[in-house]
Amino acid sequence: MLFGTLVMFVNGFFSPWGFAGLNLPFQIIGMSIIGVVGGIFKRYGVKGPTPRMILESAILGSFLTLIYDIITNVGMALITNVPVVLVLITGIVFSFIHIVSNTLLFGLAFAPLFKIFKTFGELKTIADK
Repeated sequence: MLFGTLVMFVNGFFSPWGFAGLNLPFQIIGMSIIGVVGGIFKRYGVKGPTPRMILESAILGSFLTLIYDIITNVGMALITNVPVVLVLITGIVFSFIHIVSNTLLFGLAFAPLFKIFKTFGELKTIADK
């Protein structure tokens, strides 16, 4: 959770797209939730990049992206005093693209990233000895 919060906070100020503005607290909340779920997923006992774990990662990425988009869109509605339904409808195309791309990214990147993190974990274990 702390990592997700820190990443969004730093991104809110130093993003190449500019300052996040008043929506930053909602982005931080969304990314904090993603950080918590990521920590739980890690503790779940991931033993290797099995087809089941790859599918679970893709589904989790999709679901968390949907939650993040809802949180940030509701935040935008509250900030701008625009009806929530209107903001959600206006953002549906972006949300669809965001969800599909993250689903593919989480699914395709799981196995290679798992191997990289496992390698770093093994290197850390060797360095600690």
